[in-house]
Amino acid sequence: MGTNNGWRMAGMEVPLLSTDSIEWHQLSVPSSSSSTSTANASSHPISRDFAASCAIGDAPSYFIWKTSKTQSNLLDIVELRSHKEFSRIGLRLMFPDALFPFAFICKDETKFSSRNHLLLYTLTVSGVAYLIRLRNNFDYGTSSLVPTDEFLEYSTQGEPHYGAVTAVAAAAGCLLIGRSDGSVGCFQLGRVDPSTSGFVYELRDDAGFGRLWGILSRSPMVAAVQDLVISEVQQRKLLFVLHSDGTFRVWDLLSRAKIFGHAMTVPSLTGAFARLWVGEANDENDIIPMAMLHKQNLEVSTETVFLYGLHCNMGDRTPFSLERSFKKISLGEDGLIDVKLTSNKVWILKEEGLIMQDLFSDEVTEGPSYCYALQENFVADLLFQSSEQSSDDLLWLAYSAFSSAKEEIAPFVSSVFLRALLFPGVHSTAVLRQTLGDHNKYFTDSEFGSFTVDGLKSEILSLIEHQGGSASPVSILQCWKSFCAHYVNNWCEYNAACGLLMDPLTGAIGLVRNNSISLCRGLKDVEHIIYGSLEEQNKHISPDLGFSRDERDQTILFELLQCVRNVSQQLGRASSAIFYESLLSTPHISSEELVSRFLRILETGYSSSTAAILISELGADIAWEKELSNHRNLRKFSTNMFLSLQSLCQKANSWSKVLDVVESYIQFFVPKKIVLKSGAQAFFPISGSAVVQSTSQIAKVMFESVLDVLMLLRYMISISGQINFTHDDVSRVKLDLIPMIQEVVTEWHIIRFFGTTSSESPAIEDFSHQLSSLQIDSNVDKRFWNVKLGKCDFSLAFILLLSMQSSSVELGNFSVGRLPNPNSLISLSQEFISWITCGRSGEESSVFSNSIDLALILLRHHQYNATEYLLTLVDEYLHKEKTFESLQSVDGKMSALLHILGCCLVAQTQHGLHGPVKEKKVGEALRCFFRAASVEGSSKALQSLPHEAGWLRIDFSSSLSAAAWKVEYYQWVMQLFEQYNLSEAACQFALAALEQVDVALETIDSSSSENLGETVITMKGRLWANVFKFTLDINKYNDAYCAIISNPDEESKTICLRRFIIVLYERGAVKILCDGQLPLIGLVQKVERELAWKAERSDISTKPNAFKLLYAFEMHRHNWRKAASYIYLYSVRLRTEAAVKDHQMRSSTLQERLNGLAAAINALQLVNPSYAWIDASVDETSIDRENYPNKKARTTKQEQSPPDDALPQKLPSYIDVEKLEKEFVLTSAEYLLSLANIKWTFTGNETPSSNLIDLLVESNSCDMAFTVILKFWKGSCLKRELERVFISMALKCCPSKLAPSLHGKGRKMHGLLLTSSQDELVHDSFDAAAIAQQYAGNSHWETLELYLDKYRQFHPRLPLIVAGTLLSADSQIELPLWLVRHFKGDRNESRFGMTGTESNSASLFRLYVDHGRYTEAVNLLIEYTETFSAIRPADVIRRKRPFAAWFPYTSVERLWCLLEESIKSGHRNDQCEKLKKLLHGVLVNHLNLLKVDSDDVRSSVS
Repeated sequence: MGTNNGWRMAGMEVPLLSTDSIEWHQLSVPSSSSSTSTANASSHPISRDFAASCAIGDAPSYFIWKTSKTQSNLLDIVELRSHKEFSRIGLRLMFPDALFPFAFICKDETKFSSRNHLLLYTLTVSGVAYLIRLRNNFDYGTSSLVPTDEFLEYSTQGEPHYGAVTAVAAAAGCLLIGRSDGSVGCFQLGRVDPSTSGFVYELRDDAGFGRLWGILSRSPMVAAVQDLVISEVQQRKLLFVLHSDGTFRVWDLLSRAKIFGHAMTVPSLTGAFARLWVGEANDENDIIPMAMLHKQNLEVSTETVFLYGLHCNMGDRTPFSLERSFKKISLGEDGLIDVKLTSNKVWILKEEGLIMQDLFSDEVTEGPSYCYALQENFVADLLFQSSEQSSDDLLWLAYSAFSSAKEEIAPFVSSVFLRALLFPGVHSTAVLRQTLGDHNKYFTDSEFGSFTVDGLKSEILSLIEHQGGSASPVSILQCWKSFCAHYVNNWCEYNAACGLLMDPLTGAIGLVRNNSISLCRGLKDVEHIIYGSLEEQNKHISPDLGFSRDERDQTILFELLQCVRNVSQQLGRASSAIFYESLLSTPHISSEELVSRFLRILETGYSSSTAAILISELGADIAWEKELSNHRNLRKFSTNMFLSLQSLCQKANSWSKVLDVVESYIQFFVPKKIVLKSGAQAFFPISGSAVVQSTSQIAKVMFESVLDVLMLLRYMISISGQINFTHDDVSRVKLDLIPMIQEVVTEWHIIRFFGTTSSESPAIEDFSHQLSSLQIDSNVDKRFWNVKLGKCDFSLAFILLLSMQSSSVELGNFSVGRLPNPNSLISLSQEFISWITCGRSGEESSVFSNSIDLALILLRHHQYNATEYLLTLVDEYLHKEKTFESLQSVDGKMSALLHILGCCLVAQTQHGLHGPVKEKKVGEALRCFFRAASVEGSSKALQSLPHEAGWLRIDFSSSLSAAAWKVEYYQWVMQLFEQYNLSEAACQFALAALEQVDVALETIDSSSSENLGETVITMKGRLWANVFKFTLDINKYNDAYCAIISNPDEESKTICLRRFIIVLYERGAVKILCDGQLPLIGLVQKVERELAWKAERSDISTKPNAFKLLYAFEMHRHNWRKAASYIYLYSVRLRTEAAVKDHQMRSSTLQERLNGLAAAINALQLVNPSYAWIDASVDETSIDRENYPNKKARTTKQEQSPPDDALPQKLPSYIDVEKLEKEFVLTSAEYLLSLANIKWTFTGNETPSSNLIDLLVESNSCDMAFTVILKFWKGSCLKRELERVFISMALKCCPSKLAPSLHGKGRKMHGLLLTSSQDELVHDSFDAAAIAQQYAGNSHWETLELYLDKYRQFHPRLPLIVAGTLLSADSQIELPLWLVRHFKGDRNESRFGMTGTESNSASLFRLYVDHGRYTEAVNLLIEYTETFSAIRPADVIRRKRPFAAWFPYTSVERLWCLLEESIKSGHRNDQCEKLKKLLHGVLVNHLNLLKVDSDDVRSSVS
């Protein structure tokens, strides 16, 4: 980029700030009814947007106003204060009519309200003038109207004969209007009351007495006023007037007289002058520079700016004279936007760029013009929109670079474009949002405003991937090209240039765009060499750089630069973008490998495999055409380079001379070392923004230029045989020049990284950030950081710059509070670069040696990612390169670098990292800290860290040996990891410190040992305790136990053991203690004691239960009695708890207690019966503990407990298995009663009351009732309790409590009951309640049958008791068959008659008789007599035996008497008569049988 249309490169536009975030306070200007509009507004169309500025004050505030052609009645005003942060509030005034493209703002010198310090003059196209007093900081509160007492409105078109307004100018207290009739009217707004006669006057030519005739005095030959300019010359305000016919006049506003007039003509050109600009007088020659725009009315309109000098001598009779010589600047067809003049320069802003020309150069007519590269070109170039091939080159280069990883091409290309979009000066929030909208992706204001940098990247990338469809790199590239084309077009439209911003005092020049403001910077010396011609190169070669001014050396340099440009053009602009991205992205490919692949492209072009891939992507025709073009370019490049290098060698006579020039040229790129003065005033935020942006631009140019030189040298090595490059020359390049270039490239890369990488926002979990975000205090700096951090436009360089400012550093050649001129801005940038690379001292060093200070600054502001990248980059580079001399100075700081890097990595783990990513960070931090400790001299380096490093500070009170220092350092790192809950890493350093303890303490003298204040055992105990803690935190219980048993400090070991048990208990992992996984050698009693202490003071409802753990612990070690004791104590505690709990909880507690008692019984049953007992004193222990102590004393008195196998000595009070079983039975009974919602509490007595049996029977817990009876009663007591239970059970079966029996319904009942002899009623219907009651009765009968069969053996009279109870309750009840069978027996051969057990047939017969069941009694008697009568005579002896033993004669006799009484009483006569006859027949048969049997016996004997 040497020249452009003959214009030499002189500088670049530097983005200053964007007005996107301005909050506009809109006020309407009221319209007065007295104001009349006589001019036609449409006759003054506004063709474009206009903007201008003015500086007010010594430390000036720059007020910038702007009006647009789309909203011509709006005037936007912003205040730019160079000594303060940019104001985010702007004023937008809405006028009732379209405005003339003019506004003037000045300081209010009158004594009005203290809130109003500024005056605004403006004019509408209808001729209405306004004077508005503006408030400070545009503080209008909630008002939407300009207060009527703060503005003045006046119509300048008061007379019909006034011509249309053609030009406007203003000064304090005066508004001047030029009209189409050539007149100039002066309105003294703000100085004279409008109602007075002197308020309005005109400037006109007076001839003789023409003044008396008013309007007739005007010269009829004066043409329309074209432009007006007010300028102060030698403390006199002069008005410069340009008329449409070329007449130029100067008026003295004080005397209202014309003091100069001249007709401006250009003989060789047709057309007319259209605009006029006037600069400040040059103090050296008293010449006032002027510029006039001349327009030619041809088919194609062309414009030319003519520069004139007006010689000023106010003391002469003729105060002005026009210099004869003039210069002109042809603008061609480009539209002029604005012109600014200083005393010696003219700045011209046109649509295609900004040019500058010296006013007093030697050229007579058309002097040399210098151009300034504008942002439009920069944005287009960075987004690969400057040419059609640039984006295609990106794709071809990416395919070549990632030939082995094709899947990485598309993400890499996207990463390049994303980084370019967020580049400072390219990124615009409004433009990006509009471009996303063009692609149908819309967001609300709040949604878009909430996006972080990563969020924006994600949204853009999702859009590209969605539109790209497939993951093909070609389709992704096409989407990016379309997106970036829209973005560039929107950017140019949104940020169109409106005017120039200039500070006449400093010479600062900038651009006012629609929505941004920028400054211009000059070029760095080497930039002049890169962009300029041979002349420019010679001019800017400084002797300080050691470069010879020999003509031959300069010719060699010029030829060398041509070769560098050839290499750059062959690779294309995309090569530097790919190289830069490879340094920042995930290292899939190293920079060295990438350079090798670029070199392969220079040598042989793109590979055939790349071409084959692109054929399928682009199509055969396009890919073939591109491949042919590449081959042609390669042949042309190879030929040109060969010839150029041959010519270069011939001119230099040897390659050694060429390499000398190359080395000298590389020195141009090494950042200058500038010593910065301290204690002086620093720059301010607005200027700081310009410095950061300028630094970013410089770093980009330097990085790309040095990379091109590197590629040239690598190319020269590759063709060394063709160009006669000797082995020594190749060695020199490889060993000297390339390492030098690599260092310079890395330095500029770091500087560029700072300038282009957005800062990180503080983490959400950062409490200090949350607290400061509340803005409780009035610290402006904190609020500034909170707002800025994390924004796209706030890069890391701003953090460094503000830190540099806080150190009170002077930046030279800078006027306090004013914007810097282009040269000052480049100087400030160089000083900032020097501060980054060398620090404040400016000593010979590199950014590598200053990286520690930079990292500390970044860490202080929580920029962890940037710190990690910086230090990792430096660390990697120092491992690769050790030959260049400037690198040796950083060796002593290597430990500090690694230490800070480790701290940064640790801090990063707390910011949303999880899984493998977090583990990787921790692993890298471990390596950094260990490496830092192993570097020689690391102790001094780390102690040299500044105090403001905060938690990075390590303070060692004494000079220690290397081993002792490592112990201290490892402990500090251990605490750091512990602070961030990284226990595994902390454990590593605790173990590392342990390794060094013995060596360290052996080498410490007595005084140092006293300072340490601890012995070897104490230190080891503390470190092992830390190891225990960390391993316990990460659930490594075996390692934690190993740490306990390795601890030599007994007190510490005890504390750790207690903690170990507590943690295992809380985490439910105590099984490890009970299952024998841990070898509790020598610690069994301690573990038992700690578990017992825990059990005694813990709530028994907690899980896992400490008593159960003790039980399992002792059982595993075969300590059966101890296990039984602990589990019994648990049951005792549960007994107390159950008494006070509600029903549901009480039942569960009783169930748990049963389990405990059963476990105790099981444990004691494993012991020899002679020793199967436990001490009953556990039951007497106080259990009512409402407040358990939750901590234990650090040390406890060692308890002496006898060995488990020692001979026990029984105490008077003990509990054996039998007692436990009894308690188990009673507890079971209590549990069953609780389930039935019946409360009964075990009182501790050995024998329960009969009330318990009744409750159990009542609750249908018969099994439990019988269990209690059998357990606690013996002999007659047992029989008595059994009788009571069966009586209760029988009563439940009584018919009085049941529904009547239903014939045909209860089949089971019919099978169980005897058939009644009485007729029974049959019911045709029944209800559900009767069925339920019948079923309940059936259940009672079944229960009674079951238990009677089961427990009859304990008491033979039980069937008799049951039958008696039933008949007593209901004499007519039908006894069940199973009950009757209990009386009749099995009727086997061994038992005859009605004799037998207590419950025999005779007993049943008596029951029938006693309860009036005559029919059943008779039937029973008949049944038995008939049965025995059927025995054959041979069994006469067996038949007679029962009768001989016993026969119920008395009962039969009684039955006979009862039947007779019934007959006599007339009660059931027929039935009783029938029964009496049956009974009589039975008795007769029985007696006959007895007689026959007796005769048979007698005869058999005889």
